Amino acid sequence: MIQAGSPLFEFSLENQHGETITSAGLSVGRVLVVFYPWAFSRVCGSELAELQQNYAYLSDAQVRVIAISVDHKFALRNYAQQLGAEFDLLADFWPHGQIARLAGAFDEQRGVATRLSLYVIDGLVQDVFISAMTEPRDFQDYVRAIERDRA
Repeated sequence: MIQAGSPLFEFSLENQHGETITSAGLSVGRVLVVFYPWAFSRVCGSELAELQQNYAYLSDAQVRVIAISVDHKFALRNYAQQLGAEFDLLADFWPHGQIARLAGAFDEQRGVATRLSLYVIDGLVQDVFISAMTEPRDFQDYVRAIERDRA
């Protein structure tokens, strides 16, 4: 599993609009990379809704948010519209879960990404946040990491 101090792994994925997002494009600045199992599921929906509710804070802190699941970009487009998401939802659809595997965030038994988030600054992982499949990550953990960096 990826750890603090590691460089962000290389990837190229399409977002919900079919635009290609690459790790190289995320190598400067602050990024919150949020792996989640399923679009439209209860826990994932609450987590991503909380990210959207706090989008102004994240934007003010100059933190770009990308959320990654193994869902197809067309499903993610509907999901983003339902959530009103202003951030990118990336499709790790094919090869199935390849990027989640690079992060150590893939559940082989279920075939989905696990709940793992990375706070990345200038291409280096600063913090790793993990929760169980049935438990949302605590947004305040993100806030503490961001505020520590801003101090």
